[in-house]
Amino acid sequence: MVYLFALLSIALGACAQLLLKLSVQNPSAMTSIQEIGKVCCDLRFIGGLACYGLSMVFWLKVLSELELSKAYPIVSLGYVITFILGWMFLGEPIRLMRAIGIAVIIIGVIIISRS
Repeated sequence: MVYLFALLSIALGACAQLLLKLSVQNPSAMTSIQEIGKVCCDLRFIGGLACYGLSMVFWLKVLSELELSKAYPIVSLGYVITFILGWMFLGEPIRLMRAIGIAVIIIGVIIISRS
């Protein structure tokens, strides 16, 4: 069950990244105080913050049940999920070296979780 909480926390963190990216896609989004204010009122930005908050709540549950040295490496699955979300929703390309890197991360997480 603790691994389910970990995956939920990590997925929420990745969703937060996607929402934050979507909230600043306009090139002028972060060029003035006024534009930063607009970003902070954007529902995608607020949703990203909410996802981070929920992610932290689930992560605290994980930390209460797993050794830190076993729990923290699982966070790297966030790279995998974010990579997939970027491809699906932002049209980011899947390049060979990135795909190999993602495979290495997955293998590393599996090795650490079984130790």
